[in-house]
Amino acid sequence: MAGAGLALAADRAAAAAAGPKARVFMMASGPVDGPEAQGWRKLIGELRKRGFPTTLVPTIYPNTSFTPNETRAAAIVGALKATREPAVILGVSNEGNVLPLVAAAHPVRRLVYVNACIPRPGKAFIETCVTQPVAVPGSLLDNLIKGAQPVTDEFLRLRADPDATDARWQALRDHIQASPYASTMKGFYEVCPLTRMPKVENIDVSGGADDQINPAWEQTTARRELMTEPVIVPGAGHADAVADDAAQVADAAVRGL
Repeated sequence: MAGAGLALAADRAAAAAAGPKARVFMMASGPVDGPEAQGWRKLIGELRKRGFPTTLVPTIYPNTSFTPNETRAAAIVGALKATREPAVILGVSNEGNVLPLVAAAHPVRRLVYVNACIPRPGKAFIETCVTQPVAVPGSLLDNLIKGAQPVTDEFLRLRADPDATDARWQALRDHIQASPYASTMKGFYEVCPLTRMPKVENIDVSGGADDQINPAWEQTTARRELMTEPVIVPGAGHADAVADDAAQVADAAVRGL
């Protein structure tokens, strides 16, 4: 028995020496000690309980740039280059638009979408919003999309016009900035630069009570576009799922690793 105990101890020591199986990266709008970052504390704790260290990457607030998706992706890629551990990138809500850009630019182990936008290569997410039932009717997201309709119509006209001038595109950016609706979701007007989704393992976590992104749309799109069966968390809401349902989100994010 003593020999078996020594062998078990040796196995554990070897596993510890080998380091964690993966490191989980998440985005924090603003500084890592700011209010946005505090919302990740419970999830970070649950991931660490499971043996997975985390890195919060400070990024811009998404409404401060007309290219927030590419800007945030670049910040994460920079952080990935500083680590040798396999990377899991987790994103919530509009951060879903960032995830495939990271995987296309740098090898990652897994992408985890939590109540998140699922982008389409070559399309802006607002184009998906006006053709598919993305938003829960009557939600804040639904009201933003409806309120921004004049700007969206202008955007779609420019997208359809191969001769649209730089001046017209600048006018559109001015109109996005001036709109109290469109200006809060600038990343929705950022065209995904990819020609195809990256080949990477995807996990989708869908809150059954998400009151912003339509759970039925999320789950159907995850199956069709991400080629994964969504993990449905009954009763989980939208962004608060990473706190109120942190244990279930952590389980889904690292299962099988």
